[in-house]
Amino acid sequence: MIDKSKTYITREGEPVRIYCTDGGGHYPVHGAVYINGVWSLISWEENGDNSNHYSLVEVKPKHDVDIWINIYHNHEGGYFAASGACTKLLGVQGHRFACVRLTQEVTEGEGM
Repeated sequence: MIDKSKTYITREGEPVRIYCTDGGGHYPVHGAVYINGVWSLISWEENGDNSNHYSLVEVKPKHDVDIWINIYHNHEGGYFAASGACTKLLGVQGHRFACVRLTQEVTEGEGM
């Protein structure tokens, strides 16, 4: 079911505005799609399907997440890496020679 408070695009990637979800009939979801520089009125089924190429896809929010990676020498000529949280639990911080911060964009609801 389409929720007015969420963000949607069409399956083809065009921006969408949802005006109402209780319009009644076979196409109760009413809104507009931005096509060739113009907002065009469109209606959808409750689940966001449309008989044209304008079916809806939810756009999930994205967030930047900092990941800290500790790099260690393993005394055999090699190196290994572990997250900062893991190394604190394992108590192996004494051999760390680098700590690297990575920023990764993640989609809400996906990932670890």
